[in-house]
Amino acid sequence: MPKKDEESEEEEEEEDDERIMTMMMFWEKHSPKETADKMRELGGGDALIYNELFNKPRHAMAHFMLMGIGNFDDGRPLAPQLEEKRKFFKEWVQDGEDGGALLLMLELFCMKECRPALEAFSPVLKVLWERDIVAEEQILAWHENERSLMEFWPKFFSQKDAETIRRSSKEFVRWVQEGEG
Repeated sequence: MPKKDEESEEEEEEEDDERIMTMMMFWEKHSPKETADKMRELGGGDALIYNELFNKPRHAMAHFMLMGIGNFDDGRPLAPQLEEKRKFFKEWVQDGEDGGALLLMLELFCMKECRPALEAFSPVLKVLWERDIVAEEQILAWHENERSLMEFWPKFFSQKDAETIRRSSKEFVRWVQEGEG
């Protein structure tokens, strides 16, 4: 007979939105443009993210991109892995709203899936900025608002994690603000 903790753990197992698997299977056989077009075709409405129904399409698509194409190894630094797949993210981000959605969902991704990146986020921001994936203004606005995830999706907010990821981002933010970039 399973213990009560094992039963509740099985009940709480997170279910992935099928669009994550679709993107996992699609991206390796297609160009970044074809992959971005496929993501837009699939859309982000009525998404299932961490067992929650989610209806913010841009953010859901950013999540599908991170989970499906990124498929990052949390045992390796995040920035070099993002660099390897940068063309796919760059092709998907068409405007500032997509860039902001990607940045916010990266924060959530680090909190839920890749905790070591919370303490090493400057290199991630550098990839996003140097590769013109996310604009400097968006990065600075995100950095200034440590409650952005709270305002967006309170259930997954952690003040400690928000402070940690921004503290680890200060080096990059300071570098950009000083005009070194």
